[in-house]
Amino acid sequence: MFFNIQHYGEQQAIITNERQLTYIELQQLADCYQFTSKDKELIVLLGDNEIEIVAAYIAALQARHAVMLLSPTLNRELLTQIISNYKPRWIVSMNSRDELQLQGYVQRNKVLERQEDMKADIHPELAVLLSTSGTTGSHKFVRLSYRNLQANAQSIAEYLELNQTERAILNLPLSYSYGLSILNSHLQVGASVLLTGESVIAKSFWSFVQEQKATSLPGVPFTYQMLQRVGLMKMDLPHLKTLTQAGGRLDQRLVQLFGEYARDNNKRFYVMYGQTEAAPRISYVPCERLLEKPTTIGIAIPGGKLALDQETNELIYYGENVMLGYAESLDDLAKGDVCNGVLRTGDVALVDEDGYYTITGRMKRFVKLFGLRINLDEVERKLEALLAQPVACTGNDDKLIVVTESEMLVDGIKQHVQELYKLHPSAFRVKVLEQIPRFANGKTNYSALKDE
Repeated sequence: MFFNIQHYGEQQAIITNERQLTYIELQQLADCYQFTSKDKELIVLLGDNEIEIVAAYIAALQARHAVMLLSPTLNRELLTQIISNYKPRWIVSMNSRDELQLQGYVQRNKVLERQEDMKADIHPELAVLLSTSGTTGSHKFVRLSYRNLQANAQSIAEYLELNQTERAILNLPLSYSYGLSILNSHLQVGASVLLTGESVIAKSFWSFVQEQKATSLPGVPFTYQMLQRVGLMKMDLPHLKTLTQAGGRLDQRLVQLFGEYARDNNKRFYVMYGQTEAAPRISYVPCERLLEKPTTIGIAIPGGKLALDQETNELIYYGENVMLGYAESLDDLAKGDVCNGVLRTGDVALVDEDGYYTITGRMKRFVKLFGLRINLDEVERKLEALLAQPVACTGNDDKLIVVTESEMLVDGIKQHVQELYKLHPSAFRVKVLEQIPRFANGKTNYSALKDE
């Protein structure tokens, strides 16, 4: 398994600006976490790109416990609700969360331990719980098994041709499935991970990339907008060989631009598609065919299979990396595999004569912003509950649009969206209409709304 790292010995494992750990040293750090229990327990990791969180993650998986990864920027009220709902045995946090007033927990160093002695019924194959909406926050989690994670790590390592010489920059959050998959796939082959929380727009980020001779760089669509803005193509980066993109549809112009850059500079650019429910990778466009197929999501990853529903054209994925199912409460952690390796993606697609798939729309109302999948209906429900006034949401993978009928609500909506979803102001707009368009039955007419 990818988390059994001992045999990679003196190979460099995790590198930050402050520290460098070999695989032996990373294992020693993991051994410092005493997750000892005769029963399978739930452990919450509240942090992102820190060595201690990586070590705790490895320790938890090696002890065969279940891990819930949460962003440290999560809304504190929601965090308290999640902990109250799922009752983890241990909470590992790199930040002081005393103000949360987590009743029933006692702190020992960076670990909070539940005082109440209770036995949680957790399925023996449950390994990781990830929020269905990244850092946006929800009680609903994707249940991933050890096999799910292992299968995806192996597939990614295979099609990206990863080996021990890789030095992957990782600045995507570990609580986000794309970020976690980078860690898993590189641990799988004994490669080095350059861990940072810095943005690609920071000069110090590029100093780190150059000093540590990063060989690969991942990003969501917003990352590639920023990479163009900061002038990646003019930088002297002889060690950087691979660029990867996932987390939403990348504008065709940027696919073309970075595809040509990679072709002309002896680099590889992979456009990929996935969902947290698939741990998360589903498909990729082989780099040598990217400029020929710039609008597609490519072909299934090794070991996976894609097909279309004959009636609806919904994209269906089959593979060992498909989740066990969802969890919305502690009781759900006892459930086994309800998906049986089949994932209905909710995306409508078509396939060409070469077997390359293209997403043409969504079955349900979701948008992906900065790599985070956001349910528009959920946004509406939350805002209406907070404001006690009707709102309507529309948009695309570039921008969320919130519509209200009152100018007086604009500032409040902006504040709530930023607090709840941690979105940059450029990722959403609030518009005022005299009347939200509706059908005769009172339901919102989203087609007319989008036209307006």
